[in-house]
Amino acid sequence: MNAAAHHLEIRGDEHALRAASGEIILLSGRNGCGKTLWLQRLANLEPLPTNIHAVIDQAPLSKQSVRMLSEQWPAIWLGQSIDEEIRFGLNQQPDQQQVSAALSRWGLHDLAAETQVTTLNRLQAIRVSLAAISMATPTLVLLDNPTDALPQHDAATLIADISDWALDSKTIVVVACNRWHDWLPATSQHWQIHSPDLLPQDRGHA
Repeated sequence: MNAAAHHLEIRGDEHALRAASGEIILLSGRNGCGKTLWLQRLANLEPLPTNIHAVIDQAPLSKQSVRMLSEQWPAIWLGQSIDEEIRFGLNQQPDQQQVSAALSRWGLHDLAAETQVTTLNRLQAIRVSLAAISMATPTLVLLDNPTDALPQHDAATLIADISDWALDSKTIVVVACNRWHDWLPATSQHWQIHSPDLLPQDRGHA
């Protein structure tokens, strides 16, 4: 778990956006406005506009401090089994009890660690991906439309689980979605995109 408090700052010419450990930041805007692009920028997959800078604890964003859950479906897996997926890329390999605890934390206690990831449905796949992300203990997690294709009940349950995990682990979560109203009960701040090249506007705290 991330024991220390962390702070994200995204600064432009006119204003700055700031988020702290445990906050869920909702990123909204019309279709095609650049929500996914902004997540990719924060994940260091795309460059930020030249006049905009992003830091965590006053240091540049790094691959070690940031993890992103893509909207891609079917999912692109790094391992063949759930166990391999959770362990992939970790500097310190967890034991089987830690893997089981991560799966239980994300509501997957009924799934065996040797289950093949290609057999998972969409909700299970998202939860396995979140379990893998949580094992990496990032400072910033970026979620791209994680609940838009889910039934309302499944979406609400997943949002509650993400909110609880963010608070417990002191992780900053930025989520972009089209069904953004679903996230309002769990949202700490709401940032709205008007143009892909402009810093999002802060619509205030929930």
